[in-house]
Amino acid sequence: MKWTFKLRPAVSWHDGSGVTATDVAATLEGLVPNRPWSAAGDALEIDTGSPWPEFPVYLATAPGAAVLRKLAGPPGAAPIGTGPFRVAEWQPSRRVVLAANDAHWGGRPYLDAIQIEMGRSSRERLIDLDLDKADLAELGPAEARRAQQEGRRVWTSVPVELLALQFNLSWPETRERRLREAIARSIDRAAMQKVLLQNYGEPSGAILPEWLSGFAFLFATARDLNRARLLRSGMDPSPLKLGYDPSDALARQVAERVAVNARDAGIRLDVSPLPQGPAHTPESGVDVSLIRARIDGPTLEQAVLQCSDWLGFPASGLRGGALEEIYAAERRFLDDFTTVPLVNVPELVGLGPRVKNWSAPRWGDWRLEDVWLETAKP
Repeated sequence: MKWTFKLRPAVSWHDGSGVTATDVAATLEGLVPNRPWSAAGDALEIDTGSPWPEFPVYLATAPGAAVLRKLAGPPGAAPIGTGPFRVAEWQPSRRVVLAANDAHWGGRPYLDAIQIEMGRSSRERLIDLDLDKADLAELGPAEARRAQQEGRRVWTSVPVELLALQFNLSWPETRERRLREAIARSIDRAAMQKVLLQNYGEPSGAILPEWLSGFAFLFATARDLNRARLLRSGMDPSPLKLGYDPSDALARQVAERVAVNARDAGIRLDVSPLPQGPAHTPESGVDVSLIRARIDGPTLEQAVLQCSDWLGFPASGLRGGALEEIYAAERRFLDDFTTVPLVNVPELVGLGPRVKNWSAPRWGDWRLEDVWLETAKP
């Protein structure tokens, strides 16, 4: 099956060069390898072989923004794109300054520049918001709740991130399904959502959120400690190592709560920061990883592909699949307890008083090109 894409006229890269069909083909090469393509003028043709109705959805969902490969620098270099803002300053993991792209095909944005500071805790970001050192800040649940209680503006998306356990099956003990199920049954998701998430988000026994699938409620979330203890009986497992992202404060809190819950069932989990590099390898020494996966669709087809990228969910046979088929595939995927969903978390954004015309769809796609700042009155 052949797909023909027409380029929007008068689109240029941030370096000023015009976007060509060959450029687009180069950026897509890693996403659709071994697919014959041809570029001529403003048209790009890709041959997917067999019919693939969801191909445009796949392109829209695949990770990574369009970056001109031939102009890409060494790892860590600033990207070059076509959006309403261009990178003016780039300090990886520290600071990014974006400047308005006067040549953007959709028109110049209202803001002249956006300065992004990275590596600050949620508490520090809230303080910056309080002191008017920031106009917009991503917040953790505790800081968002405090900001709302004090009358500040906080924007909340639908649940778009899944916190889940993934077991490393390289070890004999984690290959024991009964042990994995015992840990899953011991977890008190409701307490996590109420205490750690401050009643934001929702407990989840599914990988696809309810607002996208409509059937997440069919997956049990209630704690069953008696069942967990019964599954644990007859086994004498060694302590397992539960790893989490050390830069994620919420992940650390959730990991510690999982360990407390598992201890009630007679299973010891030692919580520690994840090492650098792949977590699911024998060399990492991690038996279980707490992961945070963004599953925001906004369509069910896109969400299925995101689950495949993040969690290894078998999406290949579900192209155009019926809702019943997707549910059955998710049920099969979760039944061996290699992946254990915990809670779904929303985006929480604190907005300063100067921010005007803030608009974002419920799944959290920020549209900063539409935002403007109120200037101080003389």
